[in-house]
Amino acid sequence: MSSKVAVDDLFGYKVVALLGEGARSKLYAVKDRQTGATYTLKHVVIDESRDKDDRYLKQVETEYATLRELDHPAIRKMIALKRARPILKVMEVALVLEMIDSSTLEEDPPKLLRDYVRIFAEVAEGLAHMHTKGFVHADMKTGNIMMPVGRDSEKMAKIIDLGQSCKIGTIKPRFQGSPGYMAPEQSAKEPIVERTDVYNFGAMMYRALVRDYAETVLVPGKSKSRAPEEVPSTIPADEKVPGLSSELSVLVSECLHLKIDRRIDSMQKVANKLRSLESTVKNISL
Repeated sequence: MSSKVAVDDLFGYKVVALLGEGARSKLYAVKDRQTGATYTLKHVVIDESRDKDDRYLKQVETEYATLRELDHPAIRKMIALKRARPILKVMEVALVLEMIDSSTLEEDPPKLLRDYVRIFAEVAEGLAHMHTKGFVHADMKTGNIMMPVGRDSEKMAKIIDLGQSCKIGTIKPRFQGSPGYMAPEQSAKEPIVERTDVYNFGAMMYRALVRDYAETVLVPGKSKSRAPEEVPSTIPADEKVPGLSSELSVLVSECLHLKIDRRIDSMQKVANKLRSLESTVKNISL
């Protein structure tokens, strides 16, 4: 929940409210003093004398580098990156982003199946756009999808938090990803590719529809990942949710293959299938 804060100014923007806090970051609602436009500002402060590494700064830099290459209505827009001159060993950076008046898909899921399918299709199209530009999101989950309040045809679901995004084919020095969503190749520190997003996306759909996690290499609440051969089969979504479209359930399962070469090979194919299901699935309550 947002709250008023004592700080009045950050990088020339008027601070309106504190929206949330992370390990080394704070999210603020800010207003441009000249235009009156409202934005979200992600503020990261690192003290080199206390912090062991600068990964939080790097995540902001990564998000900026990716977002400046993208232009899709389902991806949150980047406005600017601001850096403060270091004072002693303290460094500050701020990423100014499109303001989205919304809860996440994790916090406030819709009630009807067709709304889920539409949101999934919009997100899949946004990810497909990322892939055409040479990037993968690498952390797709229900908490990284927002739905603008009062949505209409001009207000799509929004993909947020590109701090773990990378160029297609990147091999990361340490595994990154979220428990309950992580693909085997992320845990194994193998190249991160388009089908990595397909897997994360499948795990996201499963979580949204079933209200439980798919069986993945990293279980929520655990710090150590499992080998793929240790991961039990995920119960199909339509066996967990009475009345759920079998075609949608099969699509989710096709995204969730632990073996990368068995997954659907492009996010655009996933998006196309979701669009075809959008008007045909039985519109059950979830």
